[in-house]
Amino acid sequence: MKLVWFKRKAQVDYLHSGLLALVVCLLLASTSLAQLADTRIAFMSTRSERNGEIFVMNPDGKRVRRLTEHPQYDAAPVWSPDGQKITFMSFRDEHRIQVGGIILGDIYLMNSDGTNPINLTQSMERPEGASSWSPDGTQIAFRSAKYFRWDNLFHSDIWVMAADGGNPHNLTNHHAQDSSPDWSPDGMQIAFHSDRNMDWEFNVHREKNWEVFVMNPDGTNLINITNHPAGDGSPAWSPDGRQIAFSSTRDRNDADDENVEIYVMNADGTNPINLTNHPAKDSSPDWSPDGLQIVFTSDRDRNDDGTKNIEIYVMNADGTHPINITNHPKRDSQPSWGSVRPLGVSSKGRLVTLWGKVKRVNTYGVR
Repeated sequence: MKLVWFKRKAQVDYLHSGLLALVVCLLLASTSLAQLADTRIAFMSTRSERNGEIFVMNPDGKRVRRLTEHPQYDAAPVWSPDGQKITFMSFRDEHRIQVGGIILGDIYLMNSDGTNPINLTQSMERPEGASSWSPDGTQIAFRSAKYFRWDNLFHSDIWVMAADGGNPHNLTNHHAQDSSPDWSPDGMQIAFHSDRNMDWEFNVHREKNWEVFVMNPDGTNLINITNHPAGDGSPAWSPDGRQIAFSSTRDRNDADDENVEIYVMNADGTNPINLTNHPAKDSSPDWSPDGLQIVFTSDRDRNDDGTKNIEIYVMNADGTHPINITNHPKRDSQPSWGSVRPLGVSSKGRLVTLWGKVKRVNTYGVR
């Protein structure tokens, strides 16, 4: 009898463990689906008949809503980690300048519904752009431009400031174009692209070669992780910190070829893989909060008159199933993907959620 009892108990224990595993899987799946359903993509668009405004939409392109409404150009939105804020670049102040065909403005901070825009860089003498939040939301990395008339070239550095605009300081301080900073999910590195090389001072008219670099948040330990003769830029860390998506011109056939592809590589620069494989210009990649998809900008579509149209696409993280989610005759670009993530249960038993970008996801939950 004891032998039978132990056998039945083992069966019951096995059944209980199986049910428990099923419940855990269902909870994880439902959590993942809920996170995906609550994600939003902020982007820049000219569809309002203005120079450019910040919009937000669902990942399928539905429920488009305009956040800014100003006669000057607003662009480059980026979600804060807690999702309560969005930084963006704006040219609404008078000291903005245009250098080499590139208009440069200030970095603004607004609520995620578009209210209360504040100029964070007004006190700085030089125009700024291309921002990225630290994972803890206390700092913002950004590009700050400078124009040296003696060589007729445009230069920029990577700076960091407090989230309220205080204590701005230069991290790179180099006679090159450093731009597009992106903070790693663990906060230990900042990726950016640069056209620097060792003989810059003696070759100011060289053919530019953009590379992706990583450095510590204080500007030390600078490493070139692409080392390719083509142009590589716009790095974007995956939510788990293991990969970096970036744009590259390395598949161009000749000087007249305008092809730009989206690549992904390991965080140390190894194993670069072409995800898009399309003759168009595909650029500005950003990851979905769960790391399963990548949003990007592409000019692969045409308007009714045959002119190129810039749209926003979403594809799987392996490059499959690219889908045009904007389908609008006006220009849509510079996507930033943010989400609502569960943080725990409040004292009243309510689920606490915040807007923002999930920086790291694992089997033990979200952090």
